[in-house]
Amino acid sequence: MKIEIKNQKDLDLFYRKLWLYKSLFYKKVTFETNNKSIKPIVEALNIKRRKQRITYIYDKLCKQIDDFYKGKNICGFKNGKCYVQQKLKNNYINGCCRFCLNQSSKGCTTSNLTCKLFTCSEVEKRCKIIKLEELKLLKLLNKRQNIIAKTNYFTKRETFINDLYISSFVIWEMRQLFRIIKIYIKIRLLKVSFK
Repeated sequence: MKIEIKNQKDLDLFYRKLWLYKSLFYKKVTFETNNKSIKPIVEALNIKRRKQRITYIYDKLCKQIDDFYKGKNICGFKNGKCYVQQKLKNNYINGCCRFCLNQSSKGCTTSNLTCKLFTCSEVEKRCKIIKLEELKLLKLLNKRQNIIAKTNYFTKRETFINDLYISSFVIWEMRQLFRIIKIYIKIRLLKVSFK
């Protein structure tokens, strides 16, 4: 099926019909387009296995965010301290990531979509950030998946993709509770080691 986008009206109609294009009615349909702005969405629609589609969307969104911030030190790190930590002159390092269990001496050991989307108010004041509206692939996720994508901090890539695939708030909240407990224990251990 060829998707022609000639104007904004066609584009708006395409986005309104996404829920239908993802449905069983279009399971056997291969989509085509020449429009560059919707090409990643069309490629995702052509992936018919749900988990593979979610993985594609996740990886593509992470790459889009990485490309946007490539070569930029948006957190203003100097000697391991971000803008806020430099301003507060506290003993903390690694900015918001100091609570993450996926952190190593070389940086993040995984690729987390929510963490990549997060920017504090200090960063937002200082530089241009990527807006959620610019990430059109998010339109392929349902409401539950979008909430998970926007709030699933400090999670490994594989676990994050499974959370999106399962798309159950109950299971996701249980996993979140477990992660919060692990982070709390880490913070307590760090406080003991600073004494």
